[in-house]
Amino acid sequence: MRAADLRRVTVTVAVAIVGLAMAAPAARAETPDMGAALTESPQALERALECRGALRRAERPPVLLVHGTGSSPEESFSFGYAHALAALGFPVCTVRLPDNGLVDLQRSIQYVVHAIREAARISERKVSLIGHSQGALLATYAPYFWPDLPAKVEDVIGLAGPYRGTTGADAACAGGACPVIGWQFRTGSKLSAAFRDKPPPAGPTFTAIATAFDELVLPAPQAARLNGASNVVIQDLCPARPVEHFVLVADAVAYAVALDALTHRGPADPSRFRPATCLQALIPGADLAQLAVVAPHAIANAIARLSAAPAVDREPMLRCPFDVGDCPTPQVRLTRRCTSAGRLRIALAGDVDAVRDVDFKLDRRRVRRDVSEPFAGRVGARVLRRARGSRLRAVVYLDRPRSARVILARSLPRC
Repeated sequence: MRAADLRRVTVTVAVAIVGLAMAAPAARAETPDMGAALTESPQALERALECRGALRRAERPPVLLVHGTGSSPEESFSFGYAHALAALGFPVCTVRLPDNGLVDLQRSIQYVVHAIREAARISERKVSLIGHSQGALLATYAPYFWPDLPAKVEDVIGLAGPYRGTTGADAACAGGACPVIGWQFRTGSKLSAAFRDKPPPAGPTFTAIATAFDELVLPAPQAARLNGASNVVIQDLCPARPVEHFVLVADAVAYAVALDALTHRGPADPSRFRPATCLQALIPGADLAQLAVVAPHAIANAIARLSAAPAVDREPMLRCPFDVGDCPTPQVRLTRRCTSAGRLRIALAGDVDAVRDVDFKLDRRRVRRDVSEPFAGRVGARVLRRARGSRLRAVVYLDRPRSARVILARSLPRC
C-alpha cells in the first residue's frame, strides 16, 4: 500500500471520562471511587454523628472518636478525650454505633465511614480517628476498605484494638453459639482474614496502643499489635503500670501517646515520651465530675449489654467490600464514532473511575495506554497507523474487584 494511503487511514484513540471525548486526569481525581455503597439508613447515619466546636473555623483538624463494644460515646469519651482535646482546640466528633456496637461489624463500620466523610467535608480538612477496642478496629478498617477515605484521614489511633482477633472470643464461641461480634472477633474469623490480606492504604499513619494487662484482647499485648503501625505498649513506657482494657480510655500515658501522634507528623514516637507522665493517673484536664457520673456504671453497662446480646451459631457472611466477590462488577461501556477524517474515536462511559488502564490491540500489536495519563487529541496516531482493514480490540483493567480484566470490545472495525 502506498504511503499516501497509509496516511489517510489513521486511527486516533481518545479515552473520555464519563462520556466526554477528552478529559484531564484532574477531573478523574475529583470523583474518586467511593467503594462499597452504604446500606444503612441515611437518617440513622446522620443521627449517629455529633460534633462539638466549629469544624470550619478551628485552628486544628477534627478528631473523630469511636467507642467500643457495649459502650457509648458518653461512657467512653465524655470525661476524657472529648473534654481534654476540645480544651486544646481540637474540634471533637463522636459516632454512635448501632445497638452500642453489638451488631454485625459490617453494619457498624458504615457509621464510621459516613462520619469520616462528613467531618472531612464540613471541616475541609483531613480527620484524625481515635478508637477504643471495637472502635479501634472500625477506625482502621474504614480507610483500608473504602478507597476514598485515605485522602480524608490523617492519623488513626487505636486503643486496645483486636487487630489479630482475640482468643477470648475463640473461647466464648467454642460452644457453637455467641453474639455476632464474638464470631467476628475470633482469631480465625473470615473478617479478620479479609483484613490481613489487605495492604495498608497510602496516606494515613497508624498508631496502636496496647496494655499488657488487657483481659479481653488476648493474648495481651500481642493481639492488639497492628502491622505497619507504631505499636506502643503502656508497660514498655511505664513498667508494671496497672491499666486494663476499659481503664485505657482514661489513662494518662495512653493519652500522651495519642496526643503525640495528633501533634506531630507521622505516628506516635515513643522516644518523645516524657517519663514524668508515668506519675499521672488520669488524662490531664479530664472532667472529674463527669467521670464520677459515668465511671461507676460504664463497665457494668458494657458487660450487661454484651451478656444480653442474642447468640447466633455462625459468623455472618462477608459482604462487599470485605468479600470482593460480592461487590458488583463496575459497568463500563465503550462507544465508537467514525470522524469525517476517517478516524475511529473511542470513549469510555459508565463507572470509569474504576478503570486502572486500557489495552489497545491493533491486529497483533498491543499498545497499553494508562488512563491516569493525559490523552492528546491525536494520541496513538503514529503507533496505530496501519493498512486499511486492520481491526482494533480494547481491553480495560479495573481497580476492583481484584483488578479484574473486562473485555469491552473485540475486533473493532476500522473506519
